[in-house]
Amino acid sequence: MDGGMEYAPRHVDVAETPWECFYPSSVTSDLVVDHPSVLAAWERQVRSRPEAASVHYFDHTLSVGDIDAMAGALATTLTENGIGHGERIAVYLQNDPQWLITLLAAWKLGAIPVAVNPMLRAAELKQILEDSGATAIVCLDGLHGIVEEVRGESGLRVVITTHPLDATPGARIPRAFERLMDPPRDCPDSIRWSRAVEAEPFIRAEGAQQDVACLTYTSGTTGRSKGAINTHSAVLHNATVYSRWWDLTPTADVALVLAPLFHITGLVAGLGVHIVSGAPIVLMHRFDAEETLRAIDRHRATFMTGASTAFIALSTHPALDEVDVSSLVKTPSGGAAVAQSLVDRVQAATGWVLRGAYGMTETASPTHLGPPDIDPPVDPDSGALSVGVPVPGARIRIVDPSTGAPLPPGEVGEIVVAGPMVIPGYWGLPRETAQSIRDGWLHTGDIGKLTADGWLFMIDRIKDLINTGGYKVVPRDVEDVLYAHPEVREACVVGVPDAYRGEAVRAYVSLMPGSAVTPDALRDFCRERMAAYRCPRSVVVLDELPKNANGKLLRRELRAR
Repeated sequence: MDGGMEYAPRHVDVAETPWECFYPSSVTSDLVVDHPSVLAAWERQVRSRPEAASVHYFDHTLSVGDIDAMAGALATTLTENGIGHGERIAVYLQNDPQWLITLLAAWKLGAIPVAVNPMLRAAELKQILEDSGATAIVCLDGLHGIVEEVRGESGLRVVITTHPLDATPGARIPRAFERLMDPPRDCPDSIRWSRAVEAEPFIRAEGAQQDVACLTYTSGTTGRSKGAINTHSAVLHNATVYSRWWDLTPTADVALVLAPLFHITGLVAGLGVHIVSGAPIVLMHRFDAEETLRAIDRHRATFMTGASTAFIALSTHPALDEVDVSSLVKTPSGGAAVAQSLVDRVQAATGWVLRGAYGMTETASPTHLGPPDIDPPVDPDSGALSVGVPVPGARIRIVDPSTGAPLPPGEVGEIVVAGPMVIPGYWGLPRETAQSIRDGWLHTGDIGKLTADGWLFMIDRIKDLINTGGYKVVPRDVEDVLYAHPEVREACVVGVPDAYRGEAVRAYVSLMPGSAVTPDALRDFCRERMAAYRCPRSVVVLDELPKNANGKLLRRELRAR
């Protein structure tokens, strides 16, 4: 594979952190965060570079000073309406500049932002509002009706509504987004954004690294969504890791924020990276493959992190022939282990060299990153491509899922991690906190293994393993084979009930445009490349596979079918 040095296994002397030899030259193991809060890092940008570009939003650019002025005014409006230190402010927005402005306004008050998925409906929103105890919400005017459905049953005292273009009036909207942006709506019993940002800027509260930077809710893929307590120190640490790992600077780099801002990746690898590095960001309201490609070209984006499904959509889109995406040279991909065949396919189409990333909501994004200039090793047993090595400060163990006993290098078990990025707990859930975090170690629920020199292979979720006739099947192994077929665009493998075997392997796939390959042909393709018990008993072709807002394929929805 082009784009880096070949990795060769080697003997490593016994050391606590042998993987440091793989770090980029801009990274040291003793990474120090030198700000008391993320807000303090932002204020450094305000003092030193107020005229510099902060957010590119369609054809408009907002400066650091523009963003800060609106954040200060919004903070004043919130405090004049009774919202103060320690209170929770729900952020129910798409990837619009108002997200960053609201985040900063909350920090200026010493309040706690609560990240809310704008796809949530009334019952789901109610659960997060009740769980967090939010007393204020900033929402899109198009979502105001949902807020009103639950307002009387929640503790909300203040509702501020905004249109996607309120921070950038007059912006020209690409055709792909016209249907998403209705004219501004009248929202009774709420404060309009335009009025909220007219106030005199608020004098900020003092913050500390252990203060809560954001409540970020887990995706709920394994149960009820929980509010992860992401501290300022954790967000600062991992935003600094991203910035130094990829050597991001204000003048040479532009970060396109592909992940939704309510998700930990968008929050840390997008807003956090911007605040720490000073590199301007590109926001696009929502993901659209064609417009993302055009935005990369228009703004000469250099850095972007996203799920593998997003990279698939971009690298297979017909508009790729009409744009120049060669500026994008820093491309970590997380959300799931990436198959070598997928990496090769994306590189052949775009020139982008995907590098692995591993982390969770509970770890403020990365605990592991793939070195930019080193091709990751492939696990000879599972065929998994390594997701990278531990970032500075991260500690990792592989343990027996049943006993918790540490396992030696090369053994498969549960991934547990510790370090400055791990949450202190879940908001208001001491029992769930105690179950997941033991003596400072987060039990991730993921299966993986380590090499002696620190490369991590993330194999799958413990709950996603398929037991067919007594044989354990790792869904990702089957998916990697399917991705090797040139006509398969996406693949997701689940276990389904089977009277004889207990569970049977079923593959759901979406195909490349114009493909006529049949399910039987895909089953035959698998039979030629893997043991019979691992081959799908059935293959179902769908136009699109279900995903969450960050692009992660949702096995639970497919199992429910």
